Amino acid sequence: MKGIFRGTTLLVLMWAAGGGAWAAEEISYIRDVAPLFRRHCNGCHHPGKEKGGVDLTTVAAMLRDGRHGPAVVPGDPVGGSLLGEIQGPEPAMPKEGDPLSAAQVDLVMRWIRAGAVDDTPPRVRPVEPPVYRSAPSLTAMAVSSDGRWMAVPGRREVLVFEVAGMTRVRRLLGTPVRVEWLAFSPDSTRLAVMGGDPGVTGEVQVWDPVSGELAREWVVGADTVLGGDWSPDGTRLVCGGADRVVRVLGVGDGLETMRVMPHSDWVFGAVFVDGGRRVVSGSRDRTLRLLESDTGKLVDVVNRDSEPVVRLLRRPGHEEVAFAGSEFRPRLYRAKDRGEGVDPGKDPNFVREFDGFGDGMTAMAFSADGGKLATAGVPAGEVRVYDVGNARRVQTFRGHAGPVYALGFTVDGERVLTAGAEGLIRVFAMKDGQMQTNFCPVEVTGDLARP
Repeated sequence: MKGIFRGTTLLVLMWAAGGGAWAAEEISYIRDVAPLFRRHCNGCHHPGKEKGGVDLTTVAAMLRDGRHGPAVVPGDPVGGSLLGEIQGPEPAMPKEGDPLSAAQVDLVMRWIRAGAVDDTPPRVRPVEPPVYRSAPSLTAMAVSSDGRWMAVPGRREVLVFEVAGMTRVRRLLGTPVRVEWLAFSPDSTRLAVMGGDPGVTGEVQVWDPVSGELAREWVVGADTVLGGDWSPDGTRLVCGGADRVVRVLGVGDGLETMRVMPHSDWVFGAVFVDGGRRVVSGSRDRTLRLLESDTGKLVDVVNRDSEPVVRLLRRPGHEEVAFAGSEFRPRLYRAKDRGEGVDPGKDPNFVREFDGFGDGMTAMAFSADGGKLATAGVPAGEVRVYDVGNARRVQTFRGHAGPVYALGFTVDGERVLTAGAEGLIRVFAMKDGQMQTNFCPVEVTGDLARP
């Protein structure tokens, strides 16, 4: 805030001192105006929360008619609704926090008067792989159901490996700034990538892991997409994000077939259940919500309101979901409605819980048959595997130097793959708990290169 204020004030003073010599068109939307809106306005005026019908996350959205007409009319500061809301002795906006300074209001006014020019740079997909001076933090992992592929994110790329020899075969360039979730389609022919640019936009992509071609892409909302799932038939994706929206996306036609905001806080995950007819979404607002996947209609709240949901997984082969919450221990629930007349203090869909970590969960993964659950957390250093049927710990893998953010099982269940902050992929044997190999998925150059 101070940096923006000082920069804005300096700009105004220089303009005034020069007798208006600096024309208003010198103001940049992407450099000057967009950061101001992100800090003060976009929390209430984004695609998932359009108060007053106003979305201030893009110039195009500001030009559309809202409840009181367009927020911005290029060249006419008083023609849109925005300026009247942010200026004056007692401005109506922002609703929360301090009002914009006179210099900040003047900056917005001069940008509008100059034509509200949108200088947002076009999305340019890189053509050359990034150069790594240090190992990248590995925030997600996916293993294909046919057992052939494994994928992890790098920096604006996703790296695809053949599991058999852990050989890198593909670099998918141009993925989100931060990747939060990866998953292969049920038939293993496509890879879904979800993430975004935090506080700016969410992104969902579908790639062909063999050809390396981008098959489909969606830019959604004003914040990161945090987690999702493929429908059983591989025709749809469901996702939830920090904009609180749950979306269903048609992979074939690219259409958003369902969009609903059932939660009051970030949605950390959404999964298909009941053969794809329903969706369970999990949020920091403490609820698992059961929705119709075609309409978004709320069927019921699955769990007792007890703790924020920060990770959500569907248990393969079962109508159950697992989540990790603020109590730092995974819990398993039946993915069904609780029924009418249930005591709010009761939790009829609860199945069982597992040992937790003292300071938070960082990763979970089910084996392909749903019989095992791997978990990681803080304090960092170990990964634990449980028998889902009785919550008994059956294996522990140690030796990690930092938090583990991603886990996966080989399809036969004989090996567990781990990845995280230290930038290494480790492969452990389930039978004896021994590490079989560890490697960095990219070539690192410079002083921080690993041996």
